[in-house]
Amino acid sequence: MRLVLTLFLLLGTVAVTGYAHWQLYRQVNALPSRLLGHILLVLVATAFAWVVSSVYMGAEEGGEMAAFLMAFGVAHMPPAIVLLLKQQEKK
Repeated sequence: MRLVLTLFLLLGTVAVTGYAHWQLYRQVNALPSRLLGHILLVLVATAFAWVVSSVYMGAEEGGEMAAFLMAFGVAHMPPAIVLLLKQQEKK
């Protein structure tokens, strides 16, 4: 049961990551700004995920990778929310 919950959470965080980058692509018109946004978002998310996964080094098999991917997606959550609110404001 814990594996199924982990997979659902993992899929959710991967979806948030995709949503954040898609909205960044749609809402930022200038190419240099858009690229900078993508790069900064990936760098910050990777750093956060690396720190979180290093805590779970002794986890069961696959736990470290799952922790990395979930933390990577969680780091995308605040920008995704801001971009969602920006999109709603335009409507």
